[in-house]
Amino acid sequence: MLTFLATILSTVFIFLLFPSFKRWGIRTAWAITVNYFVAAGLGWSLAGGMNAVGQSLQAPWILPLSMIGVFFYPLFRLTATCSQELGISVATIATKLSMALPVLVLAVADGMGHISWGQWLGLALAFPAVYLSARSAGGSTSDVAASSIRSLWWMPVVMFLGSGCIDLVFGWYSTDVSLDAPGMQMAFASVPFTLGGVVGLAHQIQLGHGWPKRRDVLGGVALGVTNFASLYFLLLAFDAQLLERAMVIPLLNLSVIVMATLAGMVLLQDRPNQQARWGVALAAAAIGLMMVFS
Repeated sequence: MLTFLATILSTVFIFLLFPSFKRWGIRTAWAITVNYFVAAGLGWSLAGGMNAVGQSLQAPWILPLSMIGVFFYPLFRLTATCSQELGISVATIATKLSMALPVLVLAVADGMGHISWGQWLGLALAFPAVYLSARSAGGSTSDVAASSIRSLWWMPVVMFLGSGCIDLVFGWYSTDVSLDAPGMQMAFASVPFTLGGVVGLAHQIQLGHGWPKRRDVLGGVALGVTNFASLYFLLLAFDAQLLERAMVIPLLNLSVIVMATLAGMVLLQDRPNQQARWGVALAAAAIGLMMVFS
């Protein structure tokens, strides 16, 4: 349970960091690139260095995890762009509703009979909870914003599919026997971060944006430590088998919404409107159902 709570807190902190980058004058693209190298460096160091790299290359998950890693950087950039251009509400809906993909696939793979009716009811409440909470995040939408949403409809679609595939790969291989070896969980988390950093660096060089400034590096370090922690604790949460694999992601997403709402109220004086209150109430009910019937 402590690892699951750590996953929630680190994920919420990522959401708090992104809006702060613009206010602090941090270039998001460079911060994301630095973040991946920091997360990868932490992971490989804790995994055992080059020995862990060699073992990872022989693991059954290296190919799908590498493919996911290639898309880490563009998907993270797209999430940031979507938040800035279309609003936090659209980005949140796209990423949080992506839980449908791993939930359905893992439920079928593990056997639906292991999931109780109470957990399915909690999952059913999750979707309106996510939608209501996310829809209220951006407040009222202007005509210009509405027009932008219609013209950039592909952004949330790509984010939905990308985030869902990432969660599915992590959930699918989270119980693989290869991860029982010392340091392999760290190595598992480090593979996509490494490729994400390489893709990000290549993109920055291609665009000719120059080298990162001191504040970009500091922002990237903060994001990288938090990003690595969120993924590593998520793997531990899967490994703890507190819940069926299919229920971990929705419970995590709902908990993040509740915690982020509370953090916004306390830290940003953001008072949720009626839609947000209904969303948080449904999320709390869904969390309760999934925990009680676990």
